[in-house]
Amino acid sequence: MRMAGLSDVGRVRARNEDAADWDERAGVAMVADGMGGHPAGDVASNLAVRTVMDAVRGASAMDHWLASGGDPSAALEAANAAVLEDARRHPERHGMGTTGVVAALHDGRCRIAHVGDSRAYQLKDGMLKQLTRDHTAAQQALDQQLITPEQARHTPERHQLTRALGLDPTVQADIHDTTYERGDLFLLCSDGLTEMLDDDPIRDALAENSRDPDAACRLLVRLALDHGGVDNVTVVVVVAS
Repeated sequence: MRMAGLSDVGRVRARNEDAADWDERAGVAMVADGMGGHPAGDVASNLAVRTVMDAVRGASAMDHWLASGGDPSAALEAANAAVLEDARRHPERHGMGTTGVVAALHDGRCRIAHVGDSRAYQLKDGMLKQLTRDHTAAQQALDQQLITPEQARHTPERHQLTRALGLDPTVQADIHDTTYERGDLFLLCSDGLTEMLDDDPIRDALAENSRDPDAACRLLVRLALDHGGVDNVTVVVVVAS
C-alpha cells in the first residue's frame, strides 16, 4: 500500500494544532486535532500521535501491525493516558485534549478507531463512504432527530466535542471494521477539511488522484484553503494494494 499526508495551518489560525503520522510497512495511519481554545492543543495532538505510532513501530518490526495483534482502540487509550500524564506533570497544560483517528490495514481488512470529530472515509468503486461518526453535540442532536442534517452542518454545537483524548481517565473509542480491495482509497482528516468541503469535492479529489496519494493530499488541502481555510487542515491518504 501507499500512504501520504499533508498538514497546513490554514489562513486564519496562528499555529497548527493538528498532527499526523503514517507507516506504510506497518499499515497504520493516524490524524489528531488538538482542541482549539484549550491550552497546549498542539502538545496534546503531537503527543497522542507519537504515543500511538511509537507503539506501532515497536510492535510490528517483522509484520503489519494489525496482523501482529495491534489494537487501534487500545492504542488510543494509551494516548489518552499519555496526554493526561503530561498535563499532570505540567499544570499549565491542564485541560489540553485532542481528537484521534487511527486506521490499521492488512490483507484486505481495515480496522478504524476514533475519538472526537476527525474522520475516516473510504473511496470504493467511485463511492465515498464516511466510516466514522462525529463525537459532537451536533451529531448527538442529529441522532436524536432534534435537528436536520443541514442544521447540523451550521450549528455551533458541531464544534462541541462529546469525547476527546486527555479529558477523562477512561475514554471509549468507536471501532469500525471494513474490508478493502486493491485500488480502494482511505482518507483520514481533521475537521479543517470537512468544514470547508462537502463530500462531492472530496470524492472527486480522491478519484482524480487514485494512484497518487501525494497529489490527492495536495489537492484536498488546496481546496480547503481555497474555500476559506478557517482551521488547520490535515489529511492522510492511503491507496490500498
